[in-house]
Amino acid sequence: MLGYLDQPAETAAKFDGDWFQTGDIGVRTPDGAIAYAGRNDDMMNAGGTRVSPIEVEDALTHHPDIHEAAACEVRLRTDLSLIAVFYVADNLIDEDQLTAFAATRLAGYKVPRIFVRVADLPRGTNNKLLRHVLRQNWEATHGQA
Repeated sequence: MLGYLDQPAETAAKFDGDWFQTGDIGVRTPDGAIAYAGRNDDMMNAGGTRVSPIEVEDALTHHPDIHEAAACEVRLRTDLSLIAVFYVADNLIDEDQLTAFAATRLAGYKVPRIFVRVADLPRGTNNKLLRHVLRQNWEATHGQA
């Protein structure tokens, strides 16, 4: 990576010496492989602990009625934000059922507190999930943006 075209300040901000800092986060698995854990800018904060949206999404997409899921942190007010999951399903699923299902697959602090059924998930031209769009839309609708 030589840098961003005609953006010297943005290029300089992404380099640490000779290393290009992509913002991607990985973890080493017990077998020594590197597993993708999301992007630094997508990470959620649950009571001071960083939570990967991919882990939450993976847990919820194991639900038999959920086709796709996207997790992000949404702001309820300036001093309170919670983990929300936006999911695609044929029908609305009871929130208590989703909470109980998530609790069987996630640590308690990772269980989403908000579940929102959507028709589809926003994606960019490269089919990348646009979690920030979900967050912005939710916060705008709920008066937090």
